[in-house]
Amino acid sequence: MKPKRRHRTIVWSLIVLASVVLILSLIANWVQRETLNTDQVKNTTDEILGDEDVQQALATFTVEQLYANVDVQGEIEKKLPSAAQPLAVPIAAATRQLATDVAERALATPQVQDLVSSAIGRAHGQFVSLIENKDDYVSTTGGEVTLEYGRVVADLAARLGVDPATISKIQGLVQEYSTDLKQRLTTAQTQIESVRATLSGLQAGELSSELQGDLQTLNRNAAELQATVASLQKKIKGVKGKVPDQLKGRLSDLEGRLSDLEGRLTTLEQRTAAVLKDPSKANVEVLDASLASLQSRITTLLGRQVVQHPGELVLMTSSQLSGLQDLVSALRNLGFVLPVLALLLYLGALYLAKGWRREALIAAGGGILIATLIVLLARRLIGSGVDSVAASETVKPAVTSVWDILSEGLRQRALFVLVIGLAFIGGGLLAGPGRHELAARRFLAPYLRDRPVAVYSVVAVLFLLWLSFIPGINNVGQVLVIVVLAALAVVGVEILRRQTAREFPPGPD
Repeated sequence: MKPKRRHRTIVWSLIVLASVVLILSLIANWVQRETLNTDQVKNTTDEILGDEDVQQALATFTVEQLYANVDVQGEIEKKLPSAAQPLAVPIAAATRQLATDVAERALATPQVQDLVSSAIGRAHGQFVSLIENKDDYVSTTGGEVTLEYGRVVADLAARLGVDPATISKIQGLVQEYSTDLKQRLTTAQTQIESVRATLSGLQAGELSSELQGDLQTLNRNAAELQATVASLQKKIKGVKGKVPDQLKGRLSDLEGRLSDLEGRLTTLEQRTAAVLKDPSKANVEVLDASLASLQSRITTLLGRQVVQHPGELVLMTSSQLSGLQDLVSALRNLGFVLPVLALLLYLGALYLAKGWRREALIAAGGGILIATLIVLLARRLIGSGVDSVAASETVKPAVTSVWDILSEGLRQRALFVLVIGLAFIGGGLLAGPGRHELAARRFLAPYLRDRPVAVYSVVAVLFLLWLSFIPGINNVGQVLVIVVLAALAVVGVEILRRQTAREFPPGPD
């Protein structure tokens, strides 16, 4: 291969590689801003909540949550005269559509939109905390990212004249079950394992002071656990009459499990007291069997959620990270590196294109143009098929609207960069030897040659106008690229000025 042809091959390879890097840069910076910037997430959420299709889908979902946790028919029956109570069933059915309409109107109000937006903002804050400091987040919260929209469901209940306190009571019940009870169960399970391990090596008739202390501690914790169980049972009784039959059945199931746990704890206290009084082999064996049975019951209770928290969705758990932290870290690094790398590759191609830099400048502009058009086309194609993830036909419009809003930032970034490609192409063409290019320079000569301050003022205004459309700066890498592009604009204009001055020198006065 001849040196000149090999030289051109390197330049073209750099331009193609730079264009590929540019595509990745656009995507990385868009994902970084949309997923890691809480303010941006809240702004996007506000925009999504303003969409009518999304409001309709959310209204349907919120109504389903209300009817799943509140006995609307029973609430209506209480407010009807005894003679009219049989009408509660058709009224409840009609109220469901009314509730959907009310929910849609509510979701169109700033008050309810702010409730949803705040809930999503809190969930996103949890998400960022989880991926940035998993161990600390898990130790303080249990490691779940939850979307709590219970206040929206309660607001809908109040608007329909249904007692919103039922939602709060169920939330309190589930909160106590999932935090206080499970925390105590976990502690008890650890203690049981320790005590059983010690009991297995116990010499008949002898209790060490350490084992005595462990058994006494186990008894105290069992008593505290019984108090928590009693509190939960009281809350279940207070809410069972106000919930639908399906939830009532699950609460009854939970009530039965708690009652069984309470009985086992009572037995444990009796048998622990017996061993403390008489550590005979028979008493120890009976205690060990009781501990094994209780340990099995605790494992079952810890492994399942009997009642779902109303108005809460678990979006992610710490066990689901599986490399997400590494991915986020990579996105942040790529968001800084890729824009700088793309620019350096384009500049390297222009530097090596000695003798045909104008053509290389046009080629670089074409590469930028193609890269941005590929991103825009991909966005369009993904948008055409994104509704396939919808669970039903009714939510497809909402899913499409959400994608359009979420990907708007990507579209804006692509259009923002596309202007750079057009500027490269325009600059390369304007400096060309053709008749039209020569005529354009002749027309601009009086300004380029004699009024440099005015020319650079126009360039500065255009550059600042272009910057006003930037979708957002995520990192220092983007700032460096903007600074270099500003310098390139000045250099390019100066080269054009000097070329025009040589071609069209000032005439005699």
